[in-house]
Amino acid sequence: MSTDFCLVLAIWGSAYPDASVNVLVDAAKKSSPRLKHVVLFTDRQRPQIATDVKQVPFPPFFDRPEFFGLGYRVKLAVFSRASLPPKTPCVYLDLDTMVTGDLGKIADLVERPCDLFMLPPGNLIGFGPIRRKLFGLTKGKRFATGNSSVMAYHSAAEPSMADLFEQRFIGGDKGPYMNIDDEFISWAGQPVARGVPRSMAVMFRREFLARSSVILWFRKHSPFRQKHRSNVVAITFNGTRYKPDELLKLRPGERISDARGRFGYWSDEHMGPLRQKILDYCQRITASN
Repeated sequence: MSTDFCLVLAIWGSAYPDASVNVLVDAAKKSSPRLKHVVLFTDRQRPQIATDVKQVPFPPFFDRPEFFGLGYRVKLAVFSRASLPPKTPCVYLDLDTMVTGDLGKIADLVERPCDLFMLPPGNLIGFGPIRRKLFGLTKGKRFATGNSSVMAYHSAAEPSMADLFEQRFIGGDKGPYMNIDDEFISWAGQPVARGVPRSMAVMFRREFLARSSVILWFRKHSPFRQKHRSNVVAITFNGTRYKPDELLKLRPGERISDARGRFGYWSDEHMGPLRQKILDYCQRITASN
């Protein structure tokens, strides 16, 4: 496919400086020749953001304090059609995501306006026919929950996820899926949602950490896994304490872990060439701040 696409980002508060946004956008532009639009949803105008990034305010409906807190429902605004280029595939990234290759590969997953891709659930079933059958049988009570740190969708989706959430919120829908962005996107998109292939985008903690030394050993020695990692174009550091400044402090071979009992090793032996790419990216982020 040769379709141009849009990179969509969102920022609020002060957790991410403007410079880190510029580093992410610069990496995306250098590696993605078909990237023609960058839209940044923001709570305020940010003067240090690169001028080729279109800054748009969060729509009035989403600009309310409770949506910026736990659950991050403000992120649903990134589906707002009025702020996106028309009839265009979109790739959304959280700001703690590192670009390592052509995001056009993710954009190419979107072939129809109704298509929706998220990072898949962390289980063997994931999205798919079994989940959709359960969703129908339980009238929407049982559904697979993906992760919205990396998404692909179409600006012409009808209705948009943003419009659907607004309609249900105003209509008084009290379903549990109304409280968290990931859950609403997964619930509303369950009939069509699919996972972004792990050969394109991964979570740092899922890809490089595990609960078993045996799993780490198989990953280290698997030719399939190494090939899969060589094709990855985005790595998100969601839900982990390992941010750029912390990663730069790690010693080669140091054991790393997360709050869920996963562990791994900060070494080329276990992570391959991606470790150096992560280091280079972290250095660019910290140098820009």
